[in-house]
Amino acid sequence: MNLQLTHKIILYLFILNLGHSNVLFTDITSFSGINFSGGSEGVCLFDYNNDGWDDIFFTARNGNRFYLYRNEQNMIFTDVTYVANLGVTIEGRTPVAADYDNDGDLDLFIGNAAGQSMLFQNDGNGVFQDVTAISGVQVTEQVRGSSWVDFNSDGFLDLYVGLLYDPNKMFKNNGDGTFVDVAQNIGAAGPLSAGIVMGLGFIDYDRDGDQDLFITQDNNNGNILLRYEDYGAYTDVSAISQTDLEVMGMGVAFGDINRDGFFDFYTTNLYENSMLLNSSEGVFTDISESSGTEDTPGSMGWGTFFFDADNDGWVDIYNNNQTNFGGISNSLLLNNSDLTFTFAGYESGVILNNNGYGSAFSDLDHDGDLDMVLVGYPSSVGSVNLLRNDSDAQNWIILRLAQSEQNIFAIGATIELHHSGLKQLNYIAAGNSYCSQNTFDVHFGLGQETIIDSVIVFWPDGISESFSGLVFNEINYLNRGAGIAILSNTSESFLPEIIRLNDPYPNPFNNSTTLEIQVPKDTKSKLHIYDLKGQEVATFNVQLQKSIMNHYKINFSDFPSGIYFVNIQSSEFSVMKKITLLK
Repeated sequence: MNLQLTHKIILYLFILNLGHSNVLFTDITSFSGINFSGGSEGVCLFDYNNDGWDDIFFTARNGNRFYLYRNEQNMIFTDVTYVANLGVTIEGRTPVAADYDNDGDLDLFIGNAAGQSMLFQNDGNGVFQDVTAISGVQVTEQVRGSSWVDFNSDGFLDLYVGLLYDPNKMFKNNGDGTFVDVAQNIGAAGPLSAGIVMGLGFIDYDRDGDQDLFITQDNNNGNILLRYEDYGAYTDVSAISQTDLEVMGMGVAFGDINRDGFFDFYTTNLYENSMLLNSSEGVFTDISESSGTEDTPGSMGWGTFFFDADNDGWVDIYNNNQTNFGGISNSLLLNNSDLTFTFAGYESGVILNNNGYGSAFSDLDHDGDLDMVLVGYPSSVGSVNLLRNDSDAQNWIILRLAQSEQNIFAIGATIELHHSGLKQLNYIAAGNSYCSQNTFDVHFGLGQETIIDSVIVFWPDGISESFSGLVFNEINYLNRGAGIAILSNTSESFLPEIIRLNDPYPNPFNNSTTLEIQVPKDTKSKLHIYDLKGQEVATFNVQLQKSIMNHYKINFSDFPSGIYFVNIQSSEFSVMKKITLLK
């Protein structure tokens, strides 16, 4: 190694973390209930049972089975793989979840490294059925990236599958449970000749209201940007957008690093990573070196994502590196808000030698900051790492979007948060980075801000809607067409001195469910029930007694199946829970 390179490594590793609040993550894998020692490249964080808490799914390699861990809250997880009918032993790689049949629960596609990839339909009771054969989703080639997307805005989610050595596939959803590959017809097959596709993602990079596609390739083949056109097909704009870097690309992430309202691109590579700044005119500038985001020289990066690690309102970057290849640890790059980033130190708890591949984030314990899950192959710190965010507290807001009948989870939506004359940007995707999927919850750090002016949602079909009256340090439900924010105190720690509302049980349910409520004093309250459109469908007067657990059983026999919100409200508090009725 030459002297110049040695000095560069020292600069990257030991630069001081100035201007940021205390960033601290704790590896709690050993007492979380997660017990997975086999090799894995893929992780998906999704709420498989509709109880409001993200669960964890791992693919597996080398003769190991898949794993589904149910979130029991408080960072405890239970292996429910066999109960959910997902105990498959196959060379799985890429898991992506979405509600392709518009029935209100999340289904699961698993792209495999060898053999037939698999599509599982969620029956609404937390059990998955293999519908691969009848669906028409036939993929026997080697899969890398995958993503669900409603590319044609017809309300039915389509499935894009990136292949390692073959043209990619776009499975158009016919709306009847079957799919047909239209990739060649719409210009979405990716490389014109056999490429080496790795990561991919859909993003509205030009803010014209539709879903564009970015693909990373290995072996210096050049990355690909496909722009969706009004006439229903994709155009290759890689060269004119200057995104066609000839690198050994792996994972990809999208985030607005300078808060100008446009998504910037970040890719992990073998050796230096790439940061592409979006000019807002469809042309990107490579600022990798000047921004300090190349990562440590010699790194072998795979999973990556933008997220606000310290809730200061500026998105940071996490890289999950394959340490047994380049010998370089993982990295957390903290946004300095001036188009430069600072490496977090070892004291942050995230600089692991975990031989990593996939990575994803979610607020798994509902405390307002983002936790992360890392997967990889066996290492000195295991194959899986659950890192709880214990950073210094700052303000935040989480948004949960919902549409009424189709694409219920609003996959493909872009969200603007406006406060104090500033703007933040986020989006919802079902497939991220490399072989991974992040939460659907839309998280914004607020620093010390306590006032939110508005949120503008650009729904997946491009129609925008403005919401006001949102509350910070809460999960806010935004229902399309309702024009209001429905608020949720999902953790008792927010208002412990006022009310405690446990999760309804059973949930999902058939005909009836029970609420458990505790209050510090006798209280006259109202119980409101809202449908997914935000319309009140029932209301009851309830008398809550102090010092006991109040139980209220609600009969839904006259209501159709669907997602509802139960709101307990008085002059002093308002709390809400999401419930799912299945008949």
